[in-house]
Amino acid sequence: MQTLSIAVDVLLAGYVGWEVVSFVPRFRKLKQQIANGDTHARTKVYQRAIIFECATALLALFALGFDWSKSTPANLGLETVTRSLSGSNDFNYGSLMGVIFGMSVGTIVFVIFRLRANRRGAVPSQNLIAPWLRNLLPDFSALVPVTNSERLIWIVVAISAGICEEIVFRGWLLTTLHDQIGLTGKSLLLVGALIFGLAHAYQKAPGVILTALVGGFFCVLYVKTGSLLIPILLHALVDLRFAFLPAPKMPQLTPVES
Repeated sequence: MQTLSIAVDVLLAGYVGWEVVSFVPRFRKLKQQIANGDTHARTKVYQRAIIFECATALLALFALGFDWSKSTPANLGLETVTRSLSGSNDFNYGSLMGVIFGMSVGTIVFVIFRLRANRRGAVPSQNLIAPWLRNLLPDFSALVPVTNSERLIWIVVAISAGICEEIVFRGWLLTTLHDQIGLTGKSLLLVGALIFGLAHAYQKAPGVILTALVGGFFCVLYVKTGSLLIPILLHALVDLRFAFLPAPKMPQLTPVES
């Protein structure tokens, strides 16, 4: 059984690694397809993402032998971290308010640039940002849904990402790093957060750094609460907000005379 579990670990790590690396050129291709007017480009990416999320979560649960007790903070050598966090009565409130504030600011900024772009015509909102600032922001705008059908599918993507990525990156990953490599304590959380950030390599360096910080927060929140429920809810909420952002103004196509 141990050999089978390790084999599944290797399979899952390889699958995730392959998707992370291959999505970088696929994301560039997605942006080109959107620029060329492909109305189905995002939908195809969403559908593949849903399959990926569900498949990796299933493999993660199989690797854990469907025994979630293996992933509890007490079994991951996180006792000292748990004790240090338990002394902070304001941790839950302060951290949750911080996440909500960050999401709100980010959403407001995105909406402002999108509305400015719409007023100026069909200009990508990213082009309205100064180049030096653009290089400091994550690059994921091509994934944001714009049509009603895309928004509906995105809701499924967001919920599956919230559930499945937390199972994979907070449950299976931390357990594997602890059991197979021997990481414990803060080093375990730091490495887990870094890997989560690298899984978003298509967003370039700013996105990797930002998602690593978010991943670190989710790790700490998981350790503090001893449950994945709150990280799952927050993760899904972070992604769900994009389903309700204003759509970009599309150019009016001039009919071609026959």
